Amino acid sequence: MNRTLFYYVSQMVVGGGLTLIGVSNIVSSDSDGFVLSISSALMIIGGVGILLGNGYHILNGNTDRIDIGRVSFWLSIVGAVLILLAGVVSLAI
Repeated sequence: MNRTLFYYVSQMVVGGGLTLIGVSNIVSSDSDGFVLSISSALMIIGGVGILLGNGYHILNGNTDRIDIGRVSFWLSIVGAVLILLAGVVSLAI
């Protein structure tokens, strides 16, 4: 099992989750939620940046540059699952 590849993929899931939460906030915001829309736009930009950055590393084969320990590996997997669930729930509500 390639831990670094799973790490980068889990970080891409985190970026996707942030993007989903930001889109959900913009879709469900009121007309006077200017501050909410700025924070949501920043979440979308950050989420897309995380997706693109980690996708670049995966596509170029730069996954061997770091060594991921067991704790960091499992924390990134659990965090990715939790933020993905949060993104899906925020779209469903």
